[in-house]
Amino acid sequence: MSLKTLKVQCPCCKANMVIDPETGAVLSHQEHKKERLSLDDFMEQQKNRSEELDAKFKAAQEKEKQKLKIIEKKFQAAKENKELKDPPPSVLWD
Repeated sequence: MSLKTLKVQCPCCKANMVIDPETGAVLSHQEHKKERLSLDDFMEQQKNRSEELDAKFKAAQEKEKQKLKIIEKKFQAAKENKELKDPPPSVLWD
């Protein structure tokens, strides 16, 4: 039993293709039609997106505050011991 054609859906763009199994040539290609969102659905999606971006921004702010605290701690350790060549065990230099 031999296959006449292969029907494949692209994992990236969801396009449907018909391929000749012997040559590997694409015999036909049909693009995936995207469903259009209603204005209400689009606005709800954008509202959720802005909440997501706000949460990511706040998380990034907290991360930067932690970095600043670590840098300040390293600076104070270096300031206290001016002749220090190796960092103390509790402070790791970057």
